[in-house]
Amino acid sequence: MIRDQVTFATFAKSMMAVEEFKWTLEGQLEITALSRTATVDLKKEIVLKGMNSFPNVKITSFQLPGDAPGGGISLELGTMLESPSPIGVALGTIALEIGYNGMKLGTVKGENIVLQHGENNLLLKGVLDPIAANDTASLDKIGVLFSDYLAGRPSNTTAVGISCAPDGVNPVTWLSDGFKTVKLNVVLGSEKPLNIINGVSMGYLDLTFNSANPYNPVVSAPLVNVGFQMPFGFSLGVTEVAQTLALGLGTTPETMNKFATIETPYTPATSDQAAGKIELALNNSIIAGIAGQESLFDQYTYALTSSGAYTFMLSGTANTKATTPLGPVTLTGINFTVPTVLHGLEFLNSTATIINSLDVVGGSSAALDLAIDVTMANPSDFSIATGDVSFNMGAEGTVFGVVKLTDLKLMRGDNKILATATFDPKSSDVGMNLLSTFVMGADNAVEILGFSDSTNIASLAGALKEVNIGTNLPGLTAPLIQYSSLTVLDTTVTSGVVNVKVSIANPFTAGLSISKVIASATFHGAPIGSIDQDISSNPFSIPGKSTAESAALDMTMNVDPVSIAHLLRTLATEAGLDTRPLDAMLTMGGFDVGQEHVEATVELFAGFNLINFVKEAMGALQVDLALTSGLTIGQYQNDLSFSQAAVSIKVDDSIAKLIPIVGQPIVQMIVDAAELSFDTIVLSEPTESTFKVQMKGSIIKTGPMDAVISFRSPLVIAWQGKELGTVTMPDLNAKGGVGATFDVPGDFVITNVEAMGEFAGFMINNQDFVWEISTGDVSVTALGFTFNTISLHKFVTLLGANGFKDGVKITKFDLPADTTNGVALIAHTDITNPSQIGFNLAGAEFSNNFDGIYLGPLASDGAAFFAPKATSSMVMNGVMVHQDTAEGIMAVTKVFGSFLSGHDTALTVKGVSGSGKDGRVSWLTAAFSTIVIENVILPGPDAIPELIPAITMKDMKLDFTQDPWAPPTTSKLTEAQLQSPFGFPINIVELDMAVRATYNNNTVATLDIPRSPATTSSTGLISTQFADIPFNVIDKTIFAGFVQLLTLSPEVTFGLEGASNAVAQTAIGNLELPGVQFNVHTTLKGLASFGGTAKVLSTAVTGATAEHIIVDLTVELNNPSAITIIVGDINFDVLMPDHSNAFVGRVHMANTIITPGAQVYVGVMHLGGEGTDVAAVGAMLTGYLTKQTVNLVISGSDQSTPIPSLNPALKAIKLGSSITGIEPQLIKLISINATTVELSDLLIYTQITLHNPLDTPFTIKKLYAKVEKMCTCFLCPGIYVELGHVDYELPTPLTIGPKETVITEKWPVQLTASLEDMLGLLADGVNFYDVTQVATAVVGDGFLTEMNYNQPAVPYNVFIEGITDTIPPDFCDMWTTSTFSRASTGYTLESLLELLKGGQTNSTLPTTTVPVEVPAIETPIAETTVVEVPTVVTPTAEVPVVETPAVLF
Repeated sequence: MIRDQVTFATFAKSMMAVEEFKWTLEGQLEITALSRTATVDLKKEIVLKGMNSFPNVKITSFQLPGDAPGGGISLELGTMLESPSPIGVALGTIALEIGYNGMKLGTVKGENIVLQHGENNLLLKGVLDPIAANDTASLDKIGVLFSDYLAGRPSNTTAVGISCAPDGVNPVTWLSDGFKTVKLNVVLGSEKPLNIINGVSMGYLDLTFNSANPYNPVVSAPLVNVGFQMPFGFSLGVTEVAQTLALGLGTTPETMNKFATIETPYTPATSDQAAGKIELALNNSIIAGIAGQESLFDQYTYALTSSGAYTFMLSGTANTKATTPLGPVTLTGINFTVPTVLHGLEFLNSTATIINSLDVVGGSSAALDLAIDVTMANPSDFSIATGDVSFNMGAEGTVFGVVKLTDLKLMRGDNKILATATFDPKSSDVGMNLLSTFVMGADNAVEILGFSDSTNIASLAGALKEVNIGTNLPGLTAPLIQYSSLTVLDTTVTSGVVNVKVSIANPFTAGLSISKVIASATFHGAPIGSIDQDISSNPFSIPGKSTAESAALDMTMNVDPVSIAHLLRTLATEAGLDTRPLDAMLTMGGFDVGQEHVEATVELFAGFNLINFVKEAMGALQVDLALTSGLTIGQYQNDLSFSQAAVSIKVDDSIAKLIPIVGQPIVQMIVDAAELSFDTIVLSEPTESTFKVQMKGSIIKTGPMDAVISFRSPLVIAWQGKELGTVTMPDLNAKGGVGATFDVPGDFVITNVEAMGEFAGFMINNQDFVWEISTGDVSVTALGFTFNTISLHKFVTLLGANGFKDGVKITKFDLPADTTNGVALIAHTDITNPSQIGFNLAGAEFSNNFDGIYLGPLASDGAAFFAPKATSSMVMNGVMVHQDTAEGIMAVTKVFGSFLSGHDTALTVKGVSGSGKDGRVSWLTAAFSTIVIENVILPGPDAIPELIPAITMKDMKLDFTQDPWAPPTTSKLTEAQLQSPFGFPINIVELDMAVRATYNNNTVATLDIPRSPATTSSTGLISTQFADIPFNVIDKTIFAGFVQLLTLSPEVTFGLEGASNAVAQTAIGNLELPGVQFNVHTTLKGLASFGGTAKVLSTAVTGATAEHIIVDLTVELNNPSAITIIVGDINFDVLMPDHSNAFVGRVHMANTIITPGAQVYVGVMHLGGEGTDVAAVGAMLTGYLTKQTVNLVISGSDQSTPIPSLNPALKAIKLGSSITGIEPQLIKLISINATTVELSDLLIYTQITLHNPLDTPFTIKKLYAKVEKMCTCFLCPGIYVELGHVDYELPTPLTIGPKETVITEKWPVQLTASLEDMLGLLADGVNFYDVTQVATAVVGDGFLTEMNYNQPAVPYNVFIEGITDTIPPDFCDMWTTSTFSRASTGYTLESLLELLKGGQTNSTLPTTTVPVEVPAIETPIAETTVVEVPTVVTPTAEVPVVETPAVLF
């Protein structure tokens, strides 16, 4: 038995911690020997081995099977613990805290643990605790611990004892204290590194080699797939991986021969633990060749170039960042060695290499430069960038060029590559043959061959020199010579030489240059011509990728006319052409070449064109060419010979030069008989020496053939024997047997300016004139032939403008704005020009005149077009200039007055000038200055303008106290909208108005406003003001109704009619505008019944008479209008809508002026009086005294005003209102002091403290009051109990002055509550009563009223001797009816009720007390409180000692 736990705990600590300890055994022994028994004292020390903190501990298994449910990682440790002590201990369930490198890892527990001497195998289970994200030091340590374990490196961990529970549940203190001294140092480690990475797939690679670092290519792999398997079961997500890799030849770790390394920093990664897969990317990593292992690197690149699937080795060390249930950790030193496979290039022979196109891009003296478009297939798993690569190009075992692939990048799959090459065909017969067959369109087999210098990258040289790729070179698909063209020269008939041009299509980018041409042309085997020409001084160059035509080459041919005619007719026949028109022309020319003799008629030549005929026939010519040319491409020179059949020969119009011209006399005869006439001529763009014309007319009787008449020199124009100038005339196309109509432009050059001015004036002012037209240089082209030097001489009569008499009409005009010298004028005009000559001028200027007064200039708005024989609409801009004279002002006033009255005005328009694009033209201005056009009508308006469409009185003041039917009226701002028919500013500076106000087409009143100053805004708003002008009423009934509408409605629309005389300030001058009529409707905002609301702001009961109570008040009325009305003394009835609109009094307002906006008005209300409802008056007074909101209606009546014009308006007013009373404060306190005897008689007396809240005295004569209260005591729970009532007529009325507080005499209270309810009301501790009363009172100086009054929560104090001083304060909180008993309190309900009745109980209060321990309220530990509890003594029984619950009183 343990007698001293503390000491035993100390012993236990020592026993577990020390190597050995001493035990002292003391006691008595009873020894029996030799039949004798003796008792001896024992005191013995023995030495025992302690457990020495278990120095030999091993972890036999380390399992992390999964995520712990509560967070962290589940842990299972197989542990061998060796105890050197002979003492065995049944520890039961032990708990240890495990740690590493100074940090706590978690807690583990072992169950049913019994320590014995020697080895003890324990299974400990627990949780590695999660680590806070900001505890990076601990997370780093966890990473090191895990990394060391995976790498097979030992880690020193600790386990510190926490507790022992032998029964598995309850720790034993002394044993646990001893166990806490246990601190185990345990080595954690795996026997060998754990190979968690079991495979690597590089995926698709991108390899980039460069000559500067041939053994350090750059590699990128967008999707490296790493296979892994963790030895633990907890969740792990790899987020980043850093690696150090080694590449080696071989297929197993044992055969691996390293040649390069790759270092990668931390790279984002994703992992799938269930699938055992990590995905990451390599981005621009360096494959660093190992110095001294270049030959192995070369073997690697050769294998990748030559092989299909190729296996090599990867080894290295990986560091990872991962998420775990403990937090993010970093695992380092993960080693692996695995094989991996890549698919190689297969020497690029897995798929045929295709030459898509070949282009010659230039040439040196040694070779041609080629650009080759080739498609090569890369079957490998990688793209490779090798820089510049070169291969030999050859055929049939002969090398004749080199192919270069610049900056070669072979992507996976098909690659379209642009290669360059050099090609020297002259170096071998094979090369020349290839060039010839290529040009002729034949395909050739070629080879692409690697050689020792294919690359300057050492690591690739051995692989690329073995490349051998066969392919096919396609020949040209289009011929070089496209066509040849033939041009007949003017000298061909005599020299036999024609010009030939050859069109060659160059299919190459490089230009071709031909320096000599030797060619022969045959047609059906017969020679046509030959060329032998050295053009080296001017070589024929054909730019790359284009078709060029050579310069003209001289070809000698047979040009005998008969032979040419025969050839032409033969080709026409072979082409299936109709030769009859040709035969007719040959006949007309005197030729006889076997043609048919046909008569030349209109029908025969209809649609026939000889040149087209010849071209069509010759266009069928095709010849066979044999060509040898000296060819240069860049600096490379060679002779190119080839033949090409069926070369097309093109001809042009020059072929007609082979046909003799025989029709000159016939054409002249036709021209002399022709008739020339003009419909219209339009003159435009005039200058001092030139102008343009547009001529429309016809020429008829031009013969049986279609013809083109060309005027190779300008026509000469003369008038009355004077040459005016010359005009160009475009070609005219005449139809055979018909002639030609024309609408053509011409350029007129004035040769005599003075004569032109005279002619223009004559033409404008006369009915007609005659032009003489002549020239000697006309060409006629008929049937494709041109006949020159034909003469023409004609006289033509044309109509003049006749002075534009009755030809000018102004359709409308506007005066839109001011100008610097007046008012702008825009006139829309129609001008009728009877002449065949029209004018399209840059501008034309006139002047407007009226009554001999110059009104101002008027000019065209831009171009002035006077169309010939037509009416032209023209917008003209001008100015009505400022007038400085009275005559000028009068003239303008007449013009305005005529317009404003709806009449036209006749003006005189005079010509001033005509202009071209550069300004006035003198000869044209001289002609225009002769124009005088009388009676040009300035039109009046379609309807008389309404100058004033709106009048608005922005404010108005009416004083009805001065004259009810002619109230003086004032407006500080009256606005009239000026609606000018024009846009120029009109500033009204003065005006008067005679106004008739109308309503429903009836004149209501008049207002004569004298001339007053005015202003006009930019928008034409006229502002003026007037003061105290009588508003003279015409119809009193309508006026009174109008005022009523104005008072009650939000707005009122009425009419304003009359006339105004105004002075208008304009840019022309100050103009009188007399008698401007207006008839408008205007809208005036009304009072809108003050919004239907009168807001009472303050009230005060200040007095009373025998008839009424006087209440001073302030009221806010909102006048939404801009109208001010002086109404004098007014009053309104006060109604109570909650009492059927009972009349309760009247509000009086003196000297009232109603102004705009929300205004405060002072009034006096007489509450009560004659005709009022007494009950409603009392109710209102009651509501006032009890802070009720009393709804009111302020209503007009016949007595509201003595002003007859206002009476209907005020009578109709009904305004909603309300009065909120004052706080109910009449009763300040109820005091009761009674005896039990009075209580038993149900009649007690009270004194009441009263307060008068009014500003006038009142006197109480009689009172009926009821006192009630909500009972909260258990005796009457939740019952609204009437305690009693006062029904008392005061023997002497009680008067209380304004704001005075008094205490009444004692007033009797008749109790009505039961004794139980009364006890509940007295005991519940709530000292407030609700009082309801009806008082007969006199207010002020004699107003008698019966007032109903309610005041809740009136404070009271009650003293009943023997009762209120006996009942404990928390009486009602302690019991319910069921628990209220003598046994629990020492009282009975009956005994307390007897006290209320005034009697004696059958028990008395004892004088002794019994101390009782009572638990204090809300004390968590068992503390006690001593209270003295009275004991109740009963005569017939022993007095028991009662233990009361907690607290009494």
